[in-house]
Amino acid sequence: MRTVFFLTLGLATFASSSVAHAHSDVLPYAYNGKLVTGGHDDVTLENTIVERVFGYDFGEEPSDPYFIGDPGFNNGAFAVGIFPNDGLLPANFTLGFDVLTTLQYWDGTGAVSFGPPAADVSLGLNKGAFTVTVDGAGQTGTPPSIGSTGPLGRLHVHLGSLLNSTDGTDLGDPNAPAGVYMLGLQLKLPGSGVANSDPFFLVYNNGLDEATHDLAIEWVDAHLAPEPSTWLLVATAAAGVPAFVRRKRRRIRLQS
Repeated sequence: MRTVFFLTLGLATFASSSVAHAHSDVLPYAYNGKLVTGGHDDVTLENTIVERVFGYDFGEEPSDPYFIGDPGFNNGAFAVGIFPNDGLLPANFTLGFDVLTTLQYWDGTGAVSFGPPAADVSLGLNKGAFTVTVDGAGQTGTPPSIGSTGPLGRLHVHLGSLLNSTDGTDLGDPNAPAGVYMLGLQLKLPGSGVANSDPFFLVYNNGLDEATHDLAIEWVDAHLAPEPSTWLLVATAAAGVPAFVRRKRRRIRLQS
């Protein structure tokens, strides 16, 4: 049976929390009884204490342009002394996710405006034998588990993202249209007693320039992503932890 989730755009505008790092991993951690998503960039080593929007690009591998090994989920030991609770998750539980939206699409022309993609286009999130596939009407399949938090409460796992058209991964026509594709997710840690995360968003670029991708990321950040909770920022500053909330051309450092 197909379960249908719809994203209503434009009903409310939330204050912007961050603009995505290019290919930053989602950094999941538990704080004050709730899962929180930050960001970690493996290349620049930049960290974001609260991040809700993550940008990725298809087409990086010419031989397989509609598959990428992202998003990643990483709360490794680098988080010690940087993130609240040292970036830890409760130990020995399985981190998972729910898909909260249908697949959304913008062709990159005019003002940013998301809507359903063509009926023959879908996006799959995969790990191992499990794939959840999302199109403009709903989702099919089983969302994969992200991974175990292990005895230390840490993990580093990547899912695969596959952009499909009617011919699946065939490199010939018809191919998925160029544009920006977006999904909303929520992290969960069943049995841990920790509340699910706020929604976060994956914004994929397929064949457009990075300036256009950035516009879409900024739109999602401004209109859909929740503002960092005041209690988190205040607690972080009070603890003397250097928290970074990243925006385009602006960085805010909170210190005691």
